[in-house]
Amino acid sequence: MKANIKLSLFQLTFVKLLALIRNVIAQMTGNPNFATPAVPILDMKALADAFEAAIADATNGSRQSKLLRNQLALQVMDMLRTQADYVRSVCAGDAAKLESSGYDLAKQRAPIGIPGTAQDMQARMTNLQRQVELRWKRVYGAHGYQVWMTASDPAVAANWEPIGYHARAAPGHHPGGYRAYWFCVSAIGTAGEGAQCERPMGRAA
Repeated sequence: MKANIKLSLFQLTFVKLLALIRNVIAQMTGNPNFATPAVPILDMKALADAFEAAIADATNGSRQSKLLRNQLALQVMDMLRTQADYVRSVCAGDAAKLESSGYDLAKQRAPIGIPGTAQDMQARMTNLQRQVELRWKRVYGAHGYQVWMTASDPAVAANWEPIGYHARAAPGHHPGGYRAYWFCVSAIGTAGEGAQCERPMGRAA
């Protein structure tokens, strides 16, 4: 999975925004990974200096000084975005190069492994003849659930038979009978199939 830059600029305070552009300037200056930056480093430094002065002037300052600070903040954001686009194009997802630019890296999603085991499995009687309603809690990372049933000893793995597939953890009616049946589900995800859950017994009406 390729790395990327995190740009949540509107969430930054003025001081943190200034710190970010200062860090980018420091890290990209003389950096061989960025020989031809989209925004010249001297231009970034000039804007950063003006922004820092505006922040200081706006502290307990006039309305006009605060408007100037806000305008410069928008210019800093635009400049950081332009430079970030250049950095992305040069680095092509290389995390080490991206990090050397002074920008923060976006968090990468960890791959979801085999789903866990469904919890709170229930088998309930219904008003439908020879039908049992099954319920269970959703499993994170599952795109579906295999339903299993046995009328024999539930401790013997070979006795279990697949009787249906559900795309989500929703109530489902399954054939039962007047004798005792045991039910369970296994969650299925991109990485494979999880373990079978607890095995409640159910009887149909």
